[in-house]
Amino acid sequence: MKTLRTTLALLAICATTLSAQPALAPLPEDGFVTLEQIIDDFSNNEDAALQKYNGMRICVYGRVGEITQSDDEEGDPLAVYMQLPDRTTPDVKAVFDPDFIPSSVVAVSDNDTRATVYHADWAGNLSNQTSFIVQGEDVAVRGTFDNFVAGDIILKNCFKLSPEALQAKLAARAPATE
Repeated sequence: MKTLRTTLALLAICATTLSAQPALAPLPEDGFVTLEQIIDDFSNNEDAALQKYNGMRICVYGRVGEITQSDDEEGDPLAVYMQLPDRTTPDVKAVFDPDFIPSSVVAVSDNDTRATVYHADWAGNLSNQTSFIVQGEDVAVRGTFDNFVAGDIILKNCFKLSPEALQAKLAARAPATE
């Protein structure tokens, strides 16, 4: 009888704890979320966030904190860590597939603050370079949610939205002013 009471008490505590976790807002149809929204989802209710984002193609808008050569097994060339301004640890790790970078040659600066793409001419000679992504800039990255590991929300097969596409997304979300 004592074991039954203890079990029921533990179940009641678990049920109370689960019901106390806030419900998450549904993912918008276009999958666009801010960095703050996705971080809050995982901070407030990790299990529900895993269900919400599992396998979904999403677009995260936020600040670039660090840029590195990717260390994954698929040979992806670039990893971008998006961070909130008041945090020093990575929050969203966006791994770029080589098919989604506008060049076959990508170099990350020694201080991990800039990724540069190099363009080749018809003969394969490097003809010019373009800054692709820079630490501190606000970007929108579309990718597939892959995992939540050690506090990092991992997106795979990512690409960066063009400035025009980003502006259109932001304009669509801006409140109407009259």
